[in-house]
Amino acid sequence: MKKRAISLILAASLCTGMLSGCGGPAAKSTENTGSAASSAASQETAGDSNVNKTGMPIVNEPIVLKGMVAQNINVGDWNEHPAIKRMEELTNIKIEWECVPDAGFKEKLNLAFASNQLPDIIMRAQISPSDEMKYATNGQIIALDEYKDYAPNFYAVLEEYPAIAKGTTLPDGHIYSLPQINFTEGNLIMHQWINKTWLDNLNLPMPTTTDELYDTLVAFRDQDPNGNGIKDEIPYAVPAKQYATRMFEHLLGSFGLGVNGTLNVVDYDFTWLEVDKDKKVNFIPTEEKFKALVEYLNKLWSEGLIDPESYAMDDSQVSAKANADQIGFVNRMGNTQWLGGVKDNYVQPPVLEGPFGDRYYTYHIGNLQSTGTAVITSSNKYPEATMRWLDYFYSKEGTTLMRFGIEGESYDVIDGKKVLREDITNNPDGLSLDQALGKWALFPGGKLPQCITDDVDASAAQLPATKEANDVVRDYISPGPENFLRVNYTAEESKKMDVYKKDILDYANENTVKFITGERPMSEWDAFIAEFDKMPVDEYVAINQTALDR
Repeated sequence: MKKRAISLILAASLCTGMLSGCGGPAAKSTENTGSAASSAASQETAGDSNVNKTGMPIVNEPIVLKGMVAQNINVGDWNEHPAIKRMEELTNIKIEWECVPDAGFKEKLNLAFASNQLPDIIMRAQISPSDEMKYATNGQIIALDEYKDYAPNFYAVLEEYPAIAKGTTLPDGHIYSLPQINFTEGNLIMHQWINKTWLDNLNLPMPTTTDELYDTLVAFRDQDPNGNGIKDEIPYAVPAKQYATRMFEHLLGSFGLGVNGTLNVVDYDFTWLEVDKDKKVNFIPTEEKFKALVEYLNKLWSEGLIDPESYAMDDSQVSAKANADQIGFVNRMGNTQWLGGVKDNYVQPPVLEGPFGDRYYTYHIGNLQSTGTAVITSSNKYPEATMRWLDYFYSKEGTTLMRFGIEGESYDVIDGKKVLREDITNNPDGLSLDQALGKWALFPGGKLPQCITDDVDASAAQLPATKEANDVVRDYISPGPENFLRVNYTAEESKKMDVYKKDILDYANENTVKFITGERPMSEWDAFIAEFDKMPVDEYVAINQTALDR
């Protein structure tokens, strides 16, 4: 049963009419300016007299800011990065970066806000909607819309796409963080990957249902598909160390869950809430189909078909096992670059039909790909200049710098088209595309302020293998108007959400893991559900219903 493609994944042609900054006809940006001619930019407003509203440099006299960034392993030190150096040359703004590895960033960020020892700017901030409202209420981050005159590129996007404006605006009417906006299909669809080489070695058909997937995994376990004579195959692996819900999120649509939308799954903030066709919010754990999904995974786990280390593994550990020719099926990411040298062995299987006849694909995100990517703190003495610095990345030139890197170093312009250089696409040291390009571009790891379109994207989303994988699932993408619905909370709602997340979601997460792994028997499922009656689940759902309606 095919369904229409996701409505939020817009054709690239929609953006070709959005001049430069992904804006409408009123937004035009010129090379090396990062500025746009707009009514907002022409208004005279009070501000820093050192700041130029248009053109480069941004400030006449150099300034220095303090920054904090979650450092992706493929990008390295922002203080030495060529793209940041280029920004300093263009803008006259130097930022001294505290680079915090991704793994420890959340803890460092929380400590900075708790102690109120804040930098001027935070990039790849990964701030949730509730935390955003909390920090705003505390006066620790500033309202960016008050500096809209210094952000013509960003506001051109909001004018063109009101849904994105709604998703970034908090209930008090202000915008406190900048989003990652993405119109490139290959960056929005996540994938399942099956080892096609193993299928061929065993002369197995491609699985098309969850039952057939089970049969395939059994064959992977028992029939030595890697041909080494050792029973070392791992039929199914999941890098679920950071997010336990990765174990099942990719199968929701096959079990008829989340097909009309799930709430706030931006940046993997899984709320356990889905929306039905009437826009009513439902709590997923109490759905009978979710029990069936957990039973299915428990069956796989109990029969040794899922890697028992899955909940302790990150991407790199799964990749290492894949490169040892040990993994048959894995779900993660929009492309196979993370799998390294064996990436060509893996393909997207057909969308799996589940036990109730459901065949939907909900494993994707919308154009508002990430929120909370960048904030300006109340410590910042130069908010106008900082806003213009950030806004540059929403121009075509800025997103090009973010995603292609430096012309003449990582890419060339041939016949008017940006083309990655040979040492990036076919790196002599065996580096993946993200690893090689990350030496010149900032995008690996995402969660950055930018407006991504096909013509300014050099990521693995543009690879033929990625596009082929998209072709497999596109017609089955769930029919909800937005599969991942981003709602925002008032200050009071945010306080309650913090409590609810701790109590309700931790309980749901921990016990689902126990049921899947067999630590808790499925015979106790009713008792598990009964415990929710003692929790403020109704209030939790009601707050999200109000936020969705609003």
